[in-house]
Amino acid sequence: MKKLIVSAFEPFGGSGRNSSLETLWSLPELLYGHEIVKVTLPVVYGECGRLLCGKIAEYEPSEIAAVICLGQAAGRGSITPEYAAVNVRHGASADNAGVKYELTPIGDGADAYVTGLPVGAMVQKMKEAGVPAAVSFTAGTYVCNDLMYAAVEYCRPRGIAAGFVHLPLSLEIASAEGKAGAIHALPQEMLTRGIVAAIGAV
Repeated sequence: MKKLIVSAFEPFGGSGRNSSLETLWSLPELLYGHEIVKVTLPVVYGECGRLLCGKIAEYEPSEIAAVICLGQAAGRGSITPEYAAVNVRHGASADNAGVKYELTPIGDGADAYVTGLPVGAMVQKMKEAGVPAAVSFTAGTYVCNDLMYAAVEYCRPRGIAAGFVHLPLSLEIASAEGKAGAIHALPQEMLTRGIVAAIGAV
């Protein structure tokens, strides 16, 4: 049985919850004949990638079906697999360690890394499951992009498919935080259904 490594982020930005993490927790332990290895990561530049790659390194590449990183993008109205990560750190706010970057390269690697996941097929499967979905062409420049860049850079030479998916805020979190009606959000059940369908395409 192969491992499907799925990561999500801890809460950030003053919130006590994160829709990517709650989606991760909602996934079954086994899916499509694979064991789901769930990894919770800090919203910290560099550290998130280091920890994820350390988890990946616990297995032989032949044991891993794929690596799928989840993150929250509050304000989006659909689930968006990301096409590429760019070699830059830049954010309007600091990460959870209090570090803020402006137009700073991640490292000496490529200018960008393209996902190893079949993003078009993932979007199609989610739409067939009745979940709003679309391809997003960059993962931004905040910690989500940082993680995707590190994951693809590490996995590609090892023959492991890796990529990133952004999720909207859940309706449950939006309601609890007084944001219902003021921001795009989807029910948690729909977020879970969408990621299960996306994994089916992978």
